[in-house]
Amino acid sequence: MSNDSDEYIITWEAPIIEKPEFRLYYGEKGEVVTYTCEKLDGDYIVIDTLTFAEARPDVQVIDGKIVRTSSAAVITRLYPSYKGTLCEREDISVIADSDGQYWDLKTFSP
Repeated sequence: MSNDSDEYIITWEAPIIEKPEFRLYYGEKGEVVTYTCEKLDGDYIVIDTLTFAEARPDVQVIDGKIVRTSSAAVITRLYPSYKGTLCEREDISVIADSDGQYWDLKTFSP
């Protein structure tokens, strides 16, 4: 028989929260590919939260360190690709669901 005056102790363990690892993935020439916390394939360096928040496209990775380039020397342009964003063939500013042209962003810096 159960009594209303019975005491119960409930133990609850908080889940382990992993601190995110901020990463800067870069290409063969040290150019920025993406800033993310995900674990992707490719070369990356671990960065601090401020660098991650800035997410500057005008940096390069040289010998595992971030080097800022002159913003006047950085050129970014869209080019036709087989990956990237699918747009209407007649108007690149309109995102398409199917039957369009893929465009990708490429950044050139010295």
